[in-house]
Amino acid sequence: MPRRNGPQIKRSTDSRSAEGGNEKANAKATVLPAPVDAQWSSTNQGGNVLQWLAQKTESSAAAPTSRGAVEYLTQAKKPKSYAAAATPGSGAAKAKPSSEKPTAPTTATTAEKHSTAGKAPAKAAAKETAGKSGKKEGALQHKTEAKTAAPHTAPTPAAPAVATTADPAAVPKPRSKAKELVAPPQPSSDAISKLAQLFPSKMASCTAAPLKEEVPANKADAALLQALAKASVEAPPPPPPVPETIAITSGAAADAPPPPPPPPPPPPPPLRRVRGRRRDEDRAARAEQRMKREEEEARRTHEEAMRTDAAYKKRFETMQEMQAAMQASQADFFGKYSRQQTLLMNHLVTERLDMPVILDLIEQHDVVFICTDTGSGKSTGVPKALLELSPDTRVVSTQPRRTATIAIANRVASLRRERVGEDVGYWIRGDKKGDEQTRLWYMTSYTLLLRILENPAELPFTHIVLDEFHERQPDLEVTVALLRLALLKRAAPFKLILMSATLNTEDWEEYFAGLKVATYKQSEPEHPIHDYFLEDTCAVLGTDYQAPPNLISRHVVDKDTMDKHFYIAQNLILFLNSCSNPVHSILVFLPGRAQVESMSAWLRSQLAHRVDAVPWHSAVELSEIEAAMKRNIPGKQKVYLATDIAEVSITLPDVVFVVDLVLVKRPKISKDTPASIQYPPLVMQWISRGSVAQRRGRIGRVQQGFYFCLFPASQVMDLPPYSQPPVENSRVDELSLHCLQVVSNPVAIFSLCHGQPLAETIASAMNTLTQLGCILDKKDPLSAGERVEEIYCHRNESWSRMIMDAAQEEVMADIPEYQYTFIGRILQLIPVSPQPGMLVFFGFLTGLESLMILAAAVTSSLSPFTINANEGRQRHFNVARAMEETENVMRDMCCGLRSDIVAAMKAALLFRIESQRMGDNTQALRQWCLQKHLSYDKLLAIVDLESHIKFELAEFIPFRNIVEAEKLLEQLDKLASMVAVMTNVAFVAQSLEVTSEGNTYTNSKEMALGLFSDLTAVPDIHSPSCLRWQEGDIIIPTQLNLLFDKLLASFSTAIASPKQFWMSLLLFSQRVHYATFSDDEGTFHVFALSYGGKERYVEVDEVTGFIVVEFRRKLSDICEVLRLTHANRLMFEDDFNKMLASYSLNSLQDLQREVITALVSIFNNLEDMTADEVEHDEDDLDVVSLLSFALPAPSAGRS
Repeated sequence: MPRRNGPQIKRSTDSRSAEGGNEKANAKATVLPAPVDAQWSSTNQGGNVLQWLAQKTESSAAAPTSRGAVEYLTQAKKPKSYAAAATPGSGAAKAKPSSEKPTAPTTATTAEKHSTAGKAPAKAAAKETAGKSGKKEGALQHKTEAKTAAPHTAPTPAAPAVATTADPAAVPKPRSKAKELVAPPQPSSDAISKLAQLFPSKMASCTAAPLKEEVPANKADAALLQALAKASVEAPPPPPPVPETIAITSGAAADAPPPPPPPPPPPPPPLRRVRGRRRDEDRAARAEQRMKREEEEARRTHEEAMRTDAAYKKRFETMQEMQAAMQASQADFFGKYSRQQTLLMNHLVTERLDMPVILDLIEQHDVVFICTDTGSGKSTGVPKALLELSPDTRVVSTQPRRTATIAIANRVASLRRERVGEDVGYWIRGDKKGDEQTRLWYMTSYTLLLRILENPAELPFTHIVLDEFHERQPDLEVTVALLRLALLKRAAPFKLILMSATLNTEDWEEYFAGLKVATYKQSEPEHPIHDYFLEDTCAVLGTDYQAPPNLISRHVVDKDTMDKHFYIAQNLILFLNSCSNPVHSILVFLPGRAQVESMSAWLRSQLAHRVDAVPWHSAVELSEIEAAMKRNIPGKQKVYLATDIAEVSITLPDVVFVVDLVLVKRPKISKDTPASIQYPPLVMQWISRGSVAQRRGRIGRVQQGFYFCLFPASQVMDLPPYSQPPVENSRVDELSLHCLQVVSNPVAIFSLCHGQPLAETIASAMNTLTQLGCILDKKDPLSAGERVEEIYCHRNESWSRMIMDAAQEEVMADIPEYQYTFIGRILQLIPVSPQPGMLVFFGFLTGLESLMILAAAVTSSLSPFTINANEGRQRHFNVARAMEETENVMRDMCCGLRSDIVAAMKAALLFRIESQRMGDNTQALRQWCLQKHLSYDKLLAIVDLESHIKFELAEFIPFRNIVEAEKLLEQLDKLASMVAVMTNVAFVAQSLEVTSEGNTYTNSKEMALGLFSDLTAVPDIHSPSCLRWQEGDIIIPTQLNLLFDKLLASFSTAIASPKQFWMSLLLFSQRVHYATFSDDEGTFHVFALSYGGKERYVEVDEVTGFIVVEFRRKLSDICEVLRLTHANRLMFEDDFNKMLASYSLNSLQDLQREVITALVSIFNNLEDMTADEVEHDEDDLDVVSLLSFALPAPSAGRS
């Protein structure tokens, strides 16, 4: 099993103890320095404290002793021997017994022996030749006969001594650690000559004797001796200096002058180096003695506490039990992991379904449930098999997400060896590949719903496959209700296939009562899955943590629990990365995107060289995940950091370990909190047992896997069996608007769904759509004038009647009927919620279509501005300073306004300009975003959504599409204030009035109250903004998040004055009530504005009232032209202009130019107008609507 060095993890394995045993066995033969980092750790030693003390005692007993300073003289001309001595693992030589006699095979050795004849001559010679260096080498003892020299008993290195010509056992070693050996200086040739002249008799009496071989201490030493001996034999011998010495000592040539000396060797080291080394040795010796004393004191203290302190004894025994449990758990884990095999990606078999049985069930039944684990191949295999049944089959298969839809379509097309768009295609909002000849469509579930709502009576499919059915998104609930009704009424001949890994089929079989229903279930995974719950994981890690009881009773997961589980997950990743094969990837399920980004930053800062972190959330394209699957960096382990998006749609064959925090962030509506109905908060909550099974099923398909569930095993059964249907905790504004295409009241369809939204949610959605002018009650007096016949499809009347009748049977009550308007039809087409969609409509009114489409994309997305954290210096990261830097960048982009929306729009345009300039250089573009404190991914999502909106509107009504970002940027700089005005109107229901501003000295905080709601909001201090709340300001936030009982407002625009706020509402509100009054001061007008069930009255002077009414009449003319343009979009331009002239209408471009000119003039002269909020109790106000002017016949003229 491959193992890698990693961060310190508390673990103890057999391999570690084996290493410790080898070190102890070699302690007698090897001289080692005292351990420097001798600290107790189960990682390094294992066992308990007493064992650790014993190990330290043994290691300290093997400390080296002093060896003297003469050794460097004996090997002055053999520096290679000392290099060998410094080689790790060279071993140590035994001291020679006293019976052995040292020999002098060379004259150099003889000279060295004679250099020790006496202290005074040696000192004189050293002073003459080497200065003070010889003095520091210590007194040299002179022996009268070399044969009777007493051996030194200090331990000396064995292997290096064999390569020398003199016996190193007879000389002492310097007092230093083995690892601190330094090559000694060489004596000069003058010193050798002087010694030869002083002791000629001794030099003459020295004879060469063979060197006696030493017995190696062990096999390793023997092998090393052989290698060194072989190297010494093969190496060319140096020129022997024997003739020189003989000539000097012979009588015939006694008077002859000495030969010239050899080249001088390198100078000896300075004196301070030896002195410093001795100081270091003394300091090390003192530290070693101090360590021994501390060890002994710690041992006595421990023994005394074990005898007298019961609490200490209990804690110590608990620690021993934890260590024993950790060792047992790790032994069990490594035993299972040792059976892990290497996966061959080319031999994967992803389809394990019994396809003939499935096809037979589909043929004989109306509805078929296919329940198999993830990775079984149902998403690709079943639709592909249905397609190949017959040339006449038309199949549609849905996926909950766009990325999965495109990926699976590409996969199936490649299996059929064809391109996407031929027999296999995909269709999502904003993108489509395929034509009328395509027989297998992959769609998102919302796209299929829109196709059904357009013409439910003529479904072109023979088989409808709803994949990942267990997610049950609101749009999927409506789709199933319509398909079920069609099967019951036999309105369309098709087969319905519902596929999921975890599904309560019994409950759904009851829902499909009256139809032929069958279920296909697959067996368990073919490979074993080893489950480790929270207590098992803590035992493996050696963590002393016990989860509190009754976790499920806490409806909201508190931050403390979340932080602890997050910490355990981090340690588990460290453990797995340090002890597993890098090719075995890790999949981590985290609650939300914020946790994914946090964990990814942590991995990059801690394990960047050993981990390939792959973030995976809704903003990440599936192509990046597929590229990560194919990526294989040697030595790096892939760690997928995913939200619940990884539960479905894609198989990860390289994943062996799944780390599940058993948490998810989802919207949660509480009836006790009215604000949660309008703004459902994202709440951290525990997942269901069905989701646990879904996440566990990510492994075990192609190889064995390990599932780490960070939840107590004793409380798993307390988890809900299935997740609450998302439709019960979601807003249904957009879905209700779409349902009006086929039925006069969306409540009728909701009553037929298996999971239904709350009544309060439906009521809030209908009120919002009415106030925006998207729908009207058929009993409304203006309904006849605002009904647009050309956009209603009369072929849906039969379906509408069928749905209403079925709903009447369910609810047994009268259901009011509604109709959608021209504004509602525009909002039905674009993939944004109604409030941002109103910005698109305002763009058509003012001729700023492209600019307001960008505004809609920006307000539908998250703010692209981010706080750049320096990951390399996280400890010194100043959040306040980083926030200030980001806000300064926003102020530079907000065109002089206090608007985060305008700043984000300019950032998106600058991003497009830089993207065109840099081309395919994505890295440079990311670096630019980093410098501007912008998020590359969020800007890319804004640009993508902008293109989707344009794609959907292109077929409905023509408009001027400005593609050049430079032109849009110029337009924004000129008309940024008008963009802010229209943004205020679109999000007016969220308007706030600041009642107090933050003050450090008075310890007060910002606070604002809703103008059209009973909401209390505070600014989100974690979100950067270019504006500060000031008392009396009117703030229009586009994002409101509920936190406990307060709303956090972000991504806002501040209104310059209350007059500007009220004037913008009078000009652009879909419907206003007004009346004209007179008094002593003159004529004035009173207008009533209604949003969120609250009415506000605004009084204006006569001139201002006239300006407001005339401006709204111009807007009404534009609405009429837009309707005629849509109804006659196939008409030639000349004929269309003649038709407009018959209605006394100008062209669309002329009307838009008049409107934008008048709008700019009104707000430039706002100081000369009167617009104040007043109290009014009378009900005698008339109604004026943008769409309430009915089109007269051409011959009759306009009314």
